[in-house]
Amino acid sequence: MSKRKFNTDFFPADLIVEASKALGEEFSNLPFRYQAGFVNIFWNHSDIIRYNQHSKESSSFKMCRGEVERCFVDQKNFRAVNNNGYYLGFKSTKHGISNKPMLSLKEVPGLTKHNPTRWIKKTYQAHGNGSGGGQCAGYTLSDKTSSMMEEWKTKAIAQRNSPKGMVNYKGERIEDVAKSFGGGITRQLSNTPESINVNLLVRIDTEALRQHRSQLELAKGRLKVHKVDTLVRDNGHWLEVKSKLESLSQAAQATQDLVGVKVHYVGDRPLESLFIKALSADGINQRIVEIDRLLIISSQTRGCKVPVLYHEVGTGRYHTNGSILQGYHKSVRYAALRGCYEYDLEAAHQNILIQLLDRQNASFNELDVVREYTANKSKIRVELAEELDTSVAIVKTIIQELTYGAKLYNHNSGAIFKTCDGNHQLIERIVNNPWLNKLAASFSIAHKYLVGDDKQVVNAVGIKVESEKKAKDMAHILQGYERQILDSLIAHCDTKDIALLLHDCVVFYKEQSPKKLSQIVRAETGFNLVFSEEKY
Repeated sequence: MSKRKFNTDFFPADLIVEASKALGEEFSNLPFRYQAGFVNIFWNHSDIIRYNQHSKESSSFKMCRGEVERCFVDQKNFRAVNNNGYYLGFKSTKHGISNKPMLSLKEVPGLTKHNPTRWIKKTYQAHGNGSGGGQCAGYTLSDKTSSMMEEWKTKAIAQRNSPKGMVNYKGERIEDVAKSFGGGITRQLSNTPESINVNLLVRIDTEALRQHRSQLELAKGRLKVHKVDTLVRDNGHWLEVKSKLESLSQAAQATQDLVGVKVHYVGDRPLESLFIKALSADGINQRIVEIDRLLIISSQTRGCKVPVLYHEVGTGRYHTNGSILQGYHKSVRYAALRGCYEYDLEAAHQNILIQLLDRQNASFNELDVVREYTANKSKIRVELAEELDTSVAIVKTIIQELTYGAKLYNHNSGAIFKTCDGNHQLIERIVNNPWLNKLAASFSIAHKYLVGDDKQVVNAVGIKVESEKKAKDMAHILQGYERQILDSLIAHCDTKDIALLLHDCVVFYKEQSPKKLSQIVRAETGFNLVFSEEKY
């Protein structure tokens, strides 16, 4: 099927006005396309969080060639205006001088030479264009643009009237563009119909977000008091901060009237998530940035809502633009969607794998651990947590990472290293665990049954890729089925009830029947899967 292309890089409309005031004619005289390009970068990268942090320069944001070209058509245009200098004026036509500004990289009669703006500073020179394994270049905003953004964000968070909305470089409103492709999901890769879609706008609890922000600020203050950047889980200071925040939470919940204002406290879900691992200043700061971003976006719309746009990645998984909500820390998501219900597929990929292999009557010894896990998931997680001397949450994450092809080795480039916060002793216990080694091996063996010698892998939503590494092939297949299951729920549930898509689960505003969700999946895909329920 033919796919229409849309520009889905959106930014707050009033940021253009703010940039014109702060940066002056140097900004406002540029063609709108260039103004929008810079504002897009200012908006997406004024803060460094997980989704945009550069892997080599942690204080910089990554910006690959593709993003630069979306903002400026050609990276040469960006370099000219930002780094090298450019020529600006009005184009001559047979009818005289046009009233539209013209920008040139070379000297043209009638155009005036301008010095480079240097609003964005390069901090890391990339090798390649950032795709296919290449490293993205690293950047920071100049002091002038960074200061402008900080002042604007403070005003935007406080703003409650006259929202101007989110627009792209064409000046198109995000709501209008979403209508063009049927809702909050745009697809360029799969064969799924546009009619299977979700609503663009997601209701968020701004009060709960502000309350969680206060919790984070308090925790941040305690780290400063103790003069540390990180508090290791379960050590004395970590337990002290945890106890203090929990006490404040309980006191706030019990308070019915405070200075004449009834307090509806956010509850324990964000705190439970916050204290799963070590407490770090960086993690706290990133959560505060995520909250502020949600508050700013909601100030641009009416009714405490944020527009959430999804696009397809190579396997067909739905990812939100800018990682909004979906890629944010769980504690922030719990606060933003307080009162919602998450329905998660129990051991999704492991169950899908077993049922696919059963269809082929395939059997091998290593598959027994996968069957064991799907039959006794909770028990095995607890036993592994005790055996490895870590939390159940970390065990769950490690099993999921192995399912996606993570390697069992102790290196700072690996997913397991990051999950374990670089705890080498814990990583060694994980790497040498016999059960986890069998689990990792099972996915490698399953490859010969599900892919074999095929040169091309086609998944359940019709996306084709060239066969590469076993882990990538398996991820392509399993995530394709995962997407198919998600689409079946979108098609057969009331879309007004759907708040957020999270790869192997769906967040609903209202309570659903897990049994009914399983029936939908079985009828539409043939998979017999179970959903767990979690209230935010």
